[in-house]
Amino acid sequence: MYPTASTNTFEPSELAFLQRLFKDARASRGIAGDSLDEDDLAARIIELYQQGVRDEQCLHSRLGSGPTSR
Repeated sequence: MYPTASTNTFEPSELAFLQRLFKDARASRGIAGDSLDEDDLAARIIELYQQGVRDEQCLHSRLGSGPTSR
């Protein structure tokens, strides 16, 4: 469903998946909109996804307890 090649473009299904993941991660961390933490979280999700991490549970795990955990 999700190709493993790293690209700069995403299919609509990938965008929907990433947006849902972002909203869940943001809510679970209590991150407010329009904040640096929100930007960091979004960047980390995209970074992991482009590295080939596609499993939702694995993404949540790799995000750690905070938006910038590595």
